[in-house]
Amino acid sequence: MTHAASSRRFQAFSVGVLLFTLGVILWGAFVRATGSGAGCGDHWPHCNGEVVPREPTVQTLIEYTHRVTSGLVMLLAVALCVWALRAHAKGHPVRKAASWALFFMLTEALVGAGIVLLKYVADNASLGRAVWMGVHLVNTFLLVGAQTLVIWFARGRAPLTFRGQGWV
Repeated sequence: MTHAASSRRFQAFSVGVLLFTLGVILWGAFVRATGSGAGCGDHWPHCNGEVVPREPTVQTLIEYTHRVTSGLVMLLAVALCVWALRAHAKGHPVRKAASWALFFMLTEALVGAGIVLLKYVADNASLGRAVWMGVHLVNTFLLVGAQTLVIWFARGRAPLTFRGQGWV
């Protein structure tokens, strides 16, 4: 069963949220590649104990930018979910996909906070960091998948099914 397509504005907004999310993810990879994960110390959500760091190093600026953009994309995810719930009838798959996208955005923030607070950043080579980074990566994939489904369903595409796929 297909559902009606969403408004063009909702579709465009959902694409924008996904693109911004991908930008934040890529910036997070840059944070990791440059070893800037400890740029704000072990403070979260503050940076070195301050809302806006004074006299920041390059590593602090890299990490702080990631935190600011992460906060902005969280607000966009909340707006997307609220809009999806208000603009679509009960049972429309956009509602469920947007709710899952918000859930994974929240867990992404919590996992990121855990990594900082547990000091699994920069040069930490512990097993604990490997586990947390693995959870972070899986959650990132689920987040991108949920946001992609918002776009899919917003365009009126049929819900995905495993029926008729043959033997796997």
